[in-house]
Amino acid sequence: MVVGQFSQDVDILVIGGGPAGYTAAFRAAELGKTVAIVDPNTTLGGECLHHACIPSKSALLAVNTVTAVATLTKGLEQRCKALGVERLHGLAHFENKKTAQITGEVVSVVKFRKAIIASGTQTRSSDAFPNAIQVEDAYCANFKNNNILIVGNTPSAIESATYLATINTVSIWADGDILPTFDKQLVKIIKRGLTICKDAPSPENYDIVVLAGHRLPQTNSLQLENANVDCKDGFITINKSCITSNPKIYAVGECVGCEYSAAFAIAQGRVAGESACGLDSQLDVSFVPKIAWTNPEIAQVGNFDDETISVRWGNSGLAVALGQQNGITLLGYEKESQAITGVGIVGTGATEMISEGVLALEMGATLYDLATTIRPHPTRSEMLSEAARSAL
Repeated sequence: MVVGQFSQDVDILVIGGGPAGYTAAFRAAELGKTVAIVDPNTTLGGECLHHACIPSKSALLAVNTVTAVATLTKGLEQRCKALGVERLHGLAHFENKKTAQITGEVVSVVKFRKAIIASGTQTRSSDAFPNAIQVEDAYCANFKNNNILIVGNTPSAIESATYLATINTVSIWADGDILPTFDKQLVKIIKRGLTICKDAPSPENYDIVVLAGHRLPQTNSLQLENANVDCKDGFITINKSCITSNPKIYAVGECVGCEYSAAFAIAQGRVAGESACGLDSQLDVSFVPKIAWTNPEIAQVGNFDDETISVRWGNSGLAVALGQQNGITLLGYEKESQAITGVGIVGTGATEMISEGVLALEMGATLYDLATTIRPHPTRSEMLSEAARSAL
């Protein structure tokens, strides 16, 4: 051991302090394990809290980002302390299957019985746009009257276009379809308000270029080969219990390919925390909601491979009163069983209303169930009942 280095033992070492990481750490601590969580930042929350999800939504909704982040950060630190989770500041890499070295203000070696990797992703880069900024930085910059190009087809790309287009001229270019994981019927409405470049643009024609594509996993520095943890294209491979090729090591969040879904990452963190404590915990990924805070919002869950029915919000008294009648509610269902297979919503509040769709799919709801559910009036959620009645 070198001078200034010390060693410690924990039941579970969590690498990464974002939503997936702190959820795993908190759950394991709740189940009675000694837990340490290592992250290079002085506060928990990761990209989601400090640069992505919370700052971007705060900006889109015109609320105080600094206050929101500070309040949530304080809450995480208090919970960490209350559960007895040890905070380690620095970068981690595996020395072998049982120990990891933490390099920060001091150098330490942590011996663990189980480890959970939640290392997230790298910063984007592009040879074609060398002077571009990250999409997360677009929300803290004061851009005004600029000609801006956004590169990417992800929810982050379209959300940033929504935000920046209010006082700038914004174009989008992507190598592929816009929002490719969403149903085309829904995306068609979103695209009406976007300026999309058909050909690869020249960066010199724009004041600012924003990179908003998918990010690569942050796994290279972990020295995973020392711990016998396998990857594919840089992403760590896991099973339904978030276990890697090493049965003592788990992985969650964006480093396993959980792109643009903090909800999915949090669910993985909970499963990994329980599984690492010996519980038979598995993740069902059948009905993971997809959302984007575009203008209007878009959200969907499930699939639309069989029959579909859609209703426009012109039938909603509240939507008409608020000038939101261009929204749409889409249902997918099986013709014979009338089982709901998918729910899609475009319009204000879609990111909240999709939760009812998730629950409907999880509970095996039918068209009849949605059609006969009494919802408050006047609300946009009534369109779920109307769509089901139209299908029947």
